[in-house]
Amino acid sequence: MSNTMSQKAAREGLGNPELFEGGVYVTKNGVAELFVQTARERQVEEAERSRERQNNALLKLIMKAKQEAEEGNTMSPEDALQRLRAARE
Repeated sequence: MSNTMSQKAAREGLGNPELFEGGVYVTKNGVAELFVQTARERQVEEAERSRERQNNALLKLIMKAKQEAEEGNTMSPEDALQRLRAARE
């Protein structure tokens, strides 16, 4: 759960990252102006987002492969190896 604090309190607490754990909305005249979180929390959030994007990309590849297989756009393992070898030359 996120907390709120005034700009003055946020400035005074900048040396104490524990105050910002879980995220804090910094307010100006009672209106949220800024959201502050610790660097560690941000890194975890970004890693989670990256994993989600990778999972979505993998799901798209799987669905595309399934569609191609259903349409008959397949090749034998030997043909695939032959194409790979030809592409390297």
